Amino acid sequence: MPSNDPSLSSSHSPQLPLNLERPIIFIDVQTTGPDRRTARIVRLATLRIDPDGTEEFRSRLINPLSPITPGATDFHGISDEDVADCRPFIAYARALSDYLDGCDLAGFGIRRFHLRVLRQEFDAAGVDFNYRNRVILDAMEVYHRLEPRDIDHAYRRFVGGEFDRKSSPDATVNAARAILNGQLKQYPDLPHEPEILERWASEEPVENYIDDQGRFTLSDEGDPIINFGKYRGHTLYDLSEVDPDYLRWVAANESFTDHQRQIAADAAEGIMPDFD
Repeated sequence: MPSNDPSLSSSHSPQLPLNLERPIIFIDVQTTGPDRRTARIVRLATLRIDPDGTEEFRSRLINPLSPITPGATDFHGISDEDVADCRPFIAYARALSDYLDGCDLAGFGIRRFHLRVLRQEFDAAGVDFNYRNRVILDAMEVYHRLEPRDIDHAYRRFVGGEFDRKSSPDATVNAARAILNGQLKQYPDLPHEPEILERWASEEPVENYIDDQGRFTLSDEGDPIINFGKYRGHTLYDLSEVDPDYLRWVAANESFTDHQRQIAADAAEGIMPDFD
């Protein structure tokens, strides 16, 4: 987003007990509806924290070019009238991609919803948004490993009081940061390195394993996905088209089990595993 954003603010507040080696940006998207396949962004808020503790908040209302459902308006308080005179996502796509470049990403529910919707918006704008080689630190995943609840319960548990998502544009990104902060303080044995904490928080349930170690698992939609390395989170369908040589490399690598190597070899040829 451009630097003249009227909702931009900066501060220095070393309150997040993570050992940051590069900037981390908390992201929150509010959308036209709850279905991530059709949702369009109506507000994007980011909170960037640099390794030296400097913070910068940015928020922007966005015209989704499609109606906001009544249920969505009830949830986040943004109506069609609020965004009627706003610019569409494509107007900010290139600047936003540059702003996010080189940063790890964080939020609450960011992996399952926010990043997928954001990726769709970037694709529609013709801008490549690649987050494969960076940490995705999801406070919801950490929380669900500790206590399976939602953001309201997480806020009460780790911050105190009631969470009001309509109180200000930065309410959700600050709540996600505060929840993660509370989790790390209340559970001091948690890893404080983002990459290690990500691996711990996003561990797949055993019932989703395709192989016996969970290097290939099922997504929420039931698609086979890769659960390691630079393509972690990508489906085998996509990988068989965009980089089958990577799958062939796995198939020839003796550090993987025979079953894992066979899955990779088959996927490289477009044959998906039998996981029913």
